[in-house]
Amino acid sequence: MVTSDGCVVAMDDATIVWKPKNGKQRRVKIEAQASVILGLMGPQGMIDRVVVGDEYGGVNLVSLSKMEVLDRFVVGNSMVRSLCASSISGESILVGCENGSVYMVGQNIPGRVVNLFELDGPASALRIIGQDLHIQQGWERKVVSWTGHPSLITA
Repeated sequence: MVTSDGCVVAMDDATIVWKPKNGKQRRVKIEAQASVILGLMGPQGMIDRVVVGDEYGGVNLVSLSKMEVLDRFVVGNSMVRSLCASSISGESILVGCENGSVYMVGQNIPGRVVNLFELDGPASALRIIGQDLHIQQGWERKVVSWTGHPSLITA
């Protein structure tokens, strides 16, 4: 992932490397190999944290400044395919898995992890537009409510 301040690289040994434009390269190891990375904006409008989904169903919140895992959520044992911040602050994260499960995770979420619904295939991309979720599954885009039911809006 390329940011205005540097690059975040996921290595095949489950290491996440931060290569800033100015400063020393830093790294942190997560529990499993990364499958997807999402950058989160901090108060200064710059990406200061990344959310890293892994191949064993983990969602890791990593601080770029300290290169440490701030929090970890486990949504199951299926690879995380897509991530989407539900707000600008990134307080909760929408997670799409290989097995079609869609979750919401975060410190403010009851039980920290909530299974929202199941799809008939992997969610390769997630996006929140208004009150609807836009989910890409291969060449098909679905527009659904937060319960997984088709929305009245057409894709």
